[in-house]
Amino acid sequence: MTGATGVPGTRSSWWGLLAAALTVVAFTLVLACGGEDEEEPPPEHGGSIEVVDARARFTTGDFGAVYFEVHAEGLEDTLVSASAGIADDTQLHTVVTEGASSSMQQVEGIPIDAGGHITLEPGGYHVMLLGVDEVPEVGSTFELVLEFERAGRITVTVEVEAFGGGDAGMDHDGMDHGDMDEDIEGESEEGNDE
Repeated sequence: MTGATGVPGTRSSWWGLLAAALTVVAFTLVLACGGEDEEEPPPEHGGSIEVVDARARFTTGDFGAVYFEVHAEGLEDTLVSASAGIADDTQLHTVVTEGASSSMQQVEGIPIDAGGHITLEPGGYHVMLLGVDEVPEVGSTFELVLEFERAGRITVTVEVEAFGGGDAGMDHDGMDHGDMDEDIEGESEEGNDE
């Protein structure tokens, strides 16, 4: 009788010990996973980006260009896109000069050196606003959202300047617009005929 009752008791004890051991293992795993998450360093930050002197110029057509300076501190970054509520499309462009001919070309990004700055200006990198239904008046402002690869989104206020402020190399009416829509180019040529 004693042997018969001892076997079931041993099995109960064994199952109890196994359940307790599994509970301890599971609890330890939960704590270990939780501890690893807390100890992980935060994702690499892109440093600090400051955008200053944002201004736009519009031609006789339904497009214009935005210029500004980007100051960076920390890691290098890339301006990857831009958007503005006043435009149907917004593209990053640069001006390429070959001989006596200049043309605008769309680019996928504008590199920003670590701890340095870059100036978007006539004759170089700029943000192109396309399909502007109502060209803002000189002296007015609008919002431009810039998307940086590391720093994320930055919204800047852009002031509208008079076209032809004396800067060379950015005559949009006379320039080959490269990848831009033919409709926009046609409107630019109509503006020259007036």
